[in-house]
Amino acid sequence: MFDFSEVQMQGVVIHKVGNKSREEGFIVSPSLYELTDGNVEELLLKYFLSPFKQKVLYKLHHETNIHLNEIYMYASSVFIHPETFYDQSINILKHLYESSGHPQIKGGEFYVAYFSDCIVNDLRVDGIGVFKTENKENYLKVTHHYDEFSVEADDGINIRKLDKGCIIFNTESVDGFRLAIVDNVNKGASEAVYWKDEFLRITDVLDEHYQTRSHLDLCRDFAENIYGPVLNADKKDQVVFMNEAIAYFDKNREFRLDEFVETVIKQPEMADQFIEHKQMYEANQGIQTREVFDISTQAVKTAKRKFKNLIKLDTEIEIKLKATGVEQGEAGFIERGYDEKKGMHYYKVYFNEEE
Repeated sequence: MFDFSEVQMQGVVIHKVGNKSREEGFIVSPSLYELTDGNVEELLLKYFLSPFKQKVLYKLHHETNIHLNEIYMYASSVFIHPETFYDQSINILKHLYESSGHPQIKGGEFYVAYFSDCIVNDLRVDGIGVFKTENKENYLKVTHHYDEFSVEADDGINIRKLDKGCIIFNTESVDGFRLAIVDNVNKGASEAVYWKDEFLRITDVLDEHYQTRSHLDLCRDFAENIYGPVLNADKKDQVVFMNEAIAYFDKNREFRLDEFVETVIKQPEMADQFIEHKQMYEANQGIQTREVFDISTQAVKTAKRKFKNLIKLDTEIEIKLKATGVEQGEAGFIERGYDEKKGMHYYKVYFNEEE
C-alpha cells in the first residue's frame, strides 16, 4: 500500500526518446528542469501521481541476478548518491531507447523525477518516478486583446491521461525495491509489454494482494473449466459459485483453505476436484500460493468490478444476477431446462411483480 498525500518533488529532468527500430534517437536535456513556477509544479505532480489508483506493488527482478537489472542498478545509485540523479536519468533514458525496438512503439517526452515523503506500508521513503508521454491532444487557445478575440490551434498533454509511468520506492532494496506502475497505452498488445517486461523487468510481490488475486483467478478458472464442463454445472450455477467465492473474501479478513472449501465448495466430490485443480493451476501458471493469508480488500474490490454476474446466451439475451440476490438465495428463482419441440435450452424466471 502506498500514499502520495505528502509527496514533495525534489527534482525533475525532461528528455525525449524515439523509436530505435526507426533510428529516431533521443534528446538529452542539458540540466534539471527548474521548478520555479508553483502552478506548473502542482500540475506536474497531478500528471505524474493521480493515475496510480491501483494500490498494487511490484518489484524489479532478473532471472539470474538482480544486479543485472539495469533499472535496479540506476535506482540504487540515485538512492545511495542523490547527487547522481541527473547522470542516472540519462542512463535510464538510454536503457529505455534500447528497449524501444518494436516498430509500433511511439516516441515522446520522457520524465525522470525524484520524490520525497512517499508513504509505503507505513514507511516514509524517497521515490524515483519515470514517465513517458506518447499521445498528444488538440486544443484551442482563446486570447483577448482589447476588444478582439483570437483563436489558435495547438497540441498538448492532457494531464489526466498519463500514458506510461512507474515509481520506484526506496524500500526492500535487497528484494528488488517496491514499485507501482501505470501503462494505459495498448494494454495487452505486443508492443505494450516492453514497458514492464523489457524496460523495467518487474514481477509480482508475493503479498496479500497477490495471494487474494491469485485465489480469485483460480476460482474463476475452476468455474469455467471444471465446474461447468466436467461437473456439468450450468452458467447460473457457475455465477452463483463465483458470487459465493467473492462473498467469502469480502466478509473475511483471513483466508483459510480448509474453511473456504467447507464454506464455498461444500460438496465432497467437488472439493476434491477443486484441490486437484488448484495444484495443477498453480503448476501451469507458475504461481506460489499459501493456504492461510490476510485478504486484500483492494484485490477483492478489483475482482468485484471485473465480475459481471452475467449469463450470456447465443440469442443475444443476457441475464444478470445481482450479487446480493445470490447471497440471499434468490438464484433459486431461476431454472434451466430443455424444450424438446424447439430443440433449445431455456431459463425459467420466477417473480411476484415487475419493478
